[in-house]
Amino acid sequence: MSRVNINSRDDEWLKDNGNNLTGDDFQQEDPEQSIEASGDMIEEDSVSDDTLGDSVGTPMQNYLKHLYRLDLLTPEEEHTTTCLLRELEEKIIALLQKRGTDLVELRSEGVEQRGSTGAYDHGLIIARAEALLKGDKISHRDRSTLQNLMKRFKEQRKKLIQCNLRLVIAIAKRFRNPSVPFIDLIQEGNVGLMKAIERFKPQMGYRFSTYAYWWIQQEIQLTLRRNDDLVRQPANVQDDLRNIYRAINQVRSEGLPASDENIAKQSGLELERVQSLLKLPGPTSSLDDPISDDQNSTRLDYAPANEMLNTDELVSSQELAQRLRDAVAKLPPRQRTVLSLRYGLISDRDCSFRVIGEQLGLSQERARQLHSDALRQLKRQWR
Repeated sequence: MSRVNINSRDDEWLKDNGNNLTGDDFQQEDPEQSIEASGDMIEEDSVSDDTLGDSVGTPMQNYLKHLYRLDLLTPEEEHTTTCLLRELEEKIIALLQKRGTDLVELRSEGVEQRGSTGAYDHGLIIARAEALLKGDKISHRDRSTLQNLMKRFKEQRKKLIQCNLRLVIAIAKRFRNPSVPFIDLIQEGNVGLMKAIERFKPQMGYRFSTYAYWWIQQEIQLTLRRNDDLVRQPANVQDDLRNIYRAINQVRSEGLPASDENIAKQSGLELERVQSLLKLPGPTSSLDDPISDDQNSTRLDYAPANEMLNTDELVSSQELAQRLRDAVAKLPPRQRTVLSLRYGLISDRDCSFRVIGEQLGLSQERARQLHSDALRQLKRQWR
């Protein structure tokens, strides 16, 4: 959340870069020193018409301009907002439950799921309430009460989301990755922020930003794991691999050989686990990925010619081989055997007519005659 009369590094950063900034110009920054400003990238109605009117840059530039123009909350206002949001949520749920809505249907995680926190999904709450308001199964008094509660609930929820969007940016800057656009990392961090709002309990006594930090970081890390490689690996495997790579760098910095035993000792993993993970194939990439800034050269342009496969030629050769096998199978047994021995269809080497005659108990001339008859019949079949 925000603090009053403190000009943080994020404030100056937004001032300096709001007019001339793209998603790739971010530098790493300690999120604990940052101030979270308001701004809403998640709900479309949060951007006012006057903001859109003078926003002429990229989406990232417009987003940063909008963040800096919004007001901040004090810690006292933050606590009041979270308490009021939780109170409104309980009243709406009680009213929905009164109208026959099952509590399990509002849970963001099912009660039977492992690790369920029992939190209620705000999206489901809003959807159920709006569906109830559209129907005619609610009294006029309850309808008026629910409308008032929903209006205040949306306002407080939107306010709490807006006041922490700068925290999302501060965390996302620590996880910049070429495989994921920075604006996508911010969006995923916003999803984690909304999950934190659903689960936060103000009576615990700690700041909301402290609680939301883990959820925002978790969503960003999951996004990087999903997009890190074409072949997706389990999260525990990726965590262990990162631990192994850090251990390798540490061992080498100490002047020791990066053996499996040293890596296992440095990383704290079992030796068998380290050996099995190091045998995994490396990262995969597309041949169409550009290898220069001009986006004109790709990996395929630099692939050796003998490793490139022409799909049409490959299919044609496979079809031709199948037709040849079918034609040879229709020959008489002795002609088929002579032809197979002569061209190495049975073994890996060709045989002379003398060797063929010895294997079949025929003369060399007779083996040559059978070979000529077989070729003649193949030509007739091919027509």
